[in-house]
Order: sequence, then structure tokens, then C-alpha cells
Amino acid sequence: MARYDLTGTHVLNKYIWSELEREFGLKKSDYKGLVPIVPTQQIPVLNDLPSGNPFIIYTYYNAGYDVDFWADIEQFQYRIYSDQEQQLRRISNFLADLLKRWDWTADQVNSFVSTLADNADEKKFDIKYVNILSAVSPEPTETEDGRQSAVITGRICYTHDSEPDYNSRTGMRI
Repeated sequence: MARYDLTGTHVLNKYIWSELEREFGLKKSDYKGLVPIVPTQQIPVLNDLPSGNPFIIYTYYNAGYDVDFWADIEQFQYRIYSDQEQQLRRISNFLADLLKRWDWTADQVNSFVSTLADNADEKKFDIKYVNILSAVSPEPTETEDGRQSAVITGRICYTHDSEPDYNSRTGMRI
């Protein structure tokens, strides 16, 4: 049965966290056991972090369908917060490089997903491409509890296992 509470952006979040851990030595233990990539409504849980602990707030939306209706396309936005401007630049530049490579990025995400436990819902996703639409340098006027932010906006295209028998549902067909 399909899970409709995950999207391609959630798969991307998991991949990004693994890369941030590897590249910058970030650890969940420094974030109260949480992965510091959270949806916008969860910002307050990260506001009292010690200095030097960056975090990311994300949002996404369906970017529409084309003639390839079988492929989902989402536009995502990651707002990276840090109280250290150099750290903010390093992370935002790293994410731009990591996510800008279209099918190469998709291949890396899919390879990462293949290493997850066999029952991981992320394995139901097949990423086709990821690209960056824009990257905004640290913004002094955009702050969260004294932190500056930088923004990465991009697009992800994917397919995923959905309802296995559309024909049994009235009005749905492929």
C-alpha cells in the first residue's frame, strides 16, 4: 500500500543530512537527538541551540505535471540558519554543489537510498533529477533568534510506488 505522507523532498532531506554529517561532522546528539532539517512549523525547537549549531528549515510544493504525468516534480526551498557567517556560506555552497548536478545528483540519492534498511519507505522512490534554481547568499535582514540565513531553491523529479491497483478504484486509471 502506498504511503502518501512522504515526498521526494523527504527522501532528499535524509540524503542531505547524511552528507552534512560526513562533510561537516554534524551529529544528532548536538541537536537534542533530532535531525536539524525540519519543516517551518518546527523552528522554535531549534532556537535555543548553542552557538555554532546550524539548522535547516525546509518547505516544498508540487510544481505541476507535464505530459509525463507519471513523474512528480516538486520545488523545494532550504533556508539554512547559522550564527556564524562563514559556516553559513560553507554549508550553502556545499548544498548548491551537491544538488545542482541533475541526474548525477539523482544517482547519488538513489545509491544512498539503496543502503537503507529493506523496509525503508524511501526505497519506494526513484529520483530522476535534482537541480538548483537559485541560491541566495547570507541575508543580514533575515534572522531567526540572532542567526543569519541563506536560501537554496531547487527542483526534484521522481517516481514512487503508489496505489498498486488503480483499476480497482472507481475513476482512477493509468
